[in-house]
Amino acid sequence: MKRKFLVGLEVFAATAIAFAAVTAFGAAGTEEDPLVSKSYVDDKINQVLEIVNGGSVSLDGTVPAVGGASYEPVYASVGDVVLGGEGTELILRSGKGNIYITGVDGIVDATTGQNLVNGHEAAKDHIMIVPRGDGRGVKVTEAAWFLIKGEYTIQK
Repeated sequence: MKRKFLVGLEVFAATAIAFAAVTAFGAAGTEEDPLVSKSYVDDKINQVLEIVNGGSVSLDGTVPAVGGASYEPVYASVGDVVLGGEGTELILRSGKGNIYITGVDGIVDATTGQNLVNGHEAAKDHIMIVPRGDGRGVKVTEAAWFLIKGEYTIQK
């Protein structure tokens, strides 16, 4: 009799433990808190990225740099003209240079909010933004180092 009682108690305890576990973890995997696989999440993120970026970004590949993801140190000699593409950011770190523009308007000095026109001296450590890739940049008058983010060319 005592043995039957212990077996019954063990079955009851096991059932109670199983019920408690199901109750405690039962909230996971519901409509309010679904359990999903990594591939499902990646697929949904790719769908959103495709809508936002026209499909240019994917989690299973590399993310392309849009206009240069980071600044690149660039050396330019006296007489060189560093021309920026549309949206290129130029920072003169050392040396000297003057703004070089073949057309109208200028280059934006984002640090001061000025419009820099042809011949204006480029200030060191100011972020200069080239609004259009139409031959705007900096003509170097003393050997210089730039930090450049975006497309650029150097005319000798």
